[in-house]
Amino acid sequence: MSSAQFPFKAPPHADAYRVLFSGRVTFNAPQAAVELDSRYLALPLKRDEAAMQQMLQRALPLMVRRYRRDRLLVQRVRRILASTPDVMHSARTLADELHVSTRTLHRQLKEEGASLQTLKDEMRRNKAIELLNRTDRPIKQVAQAAGFASEKSFIRAFRTWTGHSPAEYRRHSRRATQAVST
Repeated sequence: MSSAQFPFKAPPHADAYRVLFSGRVTFNAPQAAVELDSRYLALPLKRDEAAMQQMLQRALPLMVRRYRRDRLLVQRVRRILASTPDVMHSARTLADELHVSTRTLHRQLKEEGASLQTLKDEMRRNKAIELLNRTDRPIKQVAQAAGFASEKSFIRAFRTWTGHSPAEYRRHSRRATQAVST
């Protein structure tokens, strides 16, 4: 395929189009179009119309399902977690919001190489790092804001994520910021 053109603006997942369509991908085109090398038109058809139709009907859902799972579910879960950081999401509530069963949620995340716990931990880690870098809140308050029930479990998790305690991380981060600004 030489190029693919779409009559709409680039969606947030525009990178996925480059995976699905080799060649140049253009958005905001006047009309939808796919450009192929003309040599393909000269090739003989090896299948009759019915066999070709059957092959295409089987191929498209497989391609779309793979695309959807590889590109969208993790992003959708991240978006939900980020948009409601104060809510403690369970697998059930997320699955309901995504209109899938909890089993499907876990299975599809696993197929994408992720897990719900990993995504939640990622959001908690990012929140904690942001608060440590941008505020002077006590560690206990940072732990609570990041969704931890106890300061002790937060410190243990933070050390696992970064190799430092939250207090050490804050000190190193502040020193680095001061060194850059002087």
